Amino acid sequence: MLLPIGDEPNDPKHTAWMNYALIALNVGIFASIAFEPRAVFDAHLMRWAYDPSDPTIPTLFASMFMHASFLHIFGNMLFLWIFGDNVEARLGPLGYLATYLVVGACATLAHGLFAAQPVVGASGAVSGVQGLYFVACGRHKVRVLFWFYFFITVLHVNARLVMAFWFVIQDLIPTFLQLRVNVTDQVAHMAHLGGFVSGLVLMAVLKRTVPRVQAADAAEWANAPRSPAPKPPPPRVLRPPYEDDDFRP
Repeated sequence: MLLPIGDEPNDPKHTAWMNYALIALNVGIFASIAFEPRAVFDAHLMRWAYDPSDPTIPTLFASMFMHASFLHIFGNMLFLWIFGDNVEARLGPLGYLATYLVVGACATLAHGLFAAQPVVGASGAVSGVQGLYFVACGRHKVRVLFWFYFFITVLHVNARLVMAFWFVIQDLIPTFLQLRVNVTDQVAHMAHLGGFVSGLVLMAVLKRTVPRVQAADAAEWANAPRSPAPKPPPPRVLRPPYEDDDFRP
């Protein structure tokens, strides 16, 4: 199993309060209905799910704050906690909130173009945050928990390698199977795909047009750790040229 558990470096001067607020809002909404009877819980989900056959603006945004299970919300909030703070540091709190909603909406609309089932969950928006991070934080490392039977360790892997691997295994291949082979697993992979791609495109545009993002990018590259300069070779000690080595002092 490969599971991201953190990233580095993180700006010690920045507190990602908007990212924490989004996590708290998602958790709070889920907690408010999680312990209801199953029929009531399902009714809440269906009330706020985005239905491609009956699309509305309220459900387009409300659906990304609804979750179907504890595992569903845990995975989404874990990834948002890992990647969202550095994206917020680039965009600022309000810019991050606006961008989060935009990529989340793009993800939901992408699902609606290819599927008829109602959809809930923040995973499309979180995939969008990953796309933003992929462009903005290419020098970062992700701490990955590697678990193979009884062998457990933590690896530090380039962020783009982790995201590319996760994108192909968790989104690209399952999306192909859903569209071409009709294999379904009750996961809106097309929403993940749409969110990630929209995040890539949006951050690429922001890096070229928004001074704040440009300044943050330049500052990170300027302060990025560099490989230490190679040490000079130690001085050599020269021996006197004795004619016969058997008579050294």
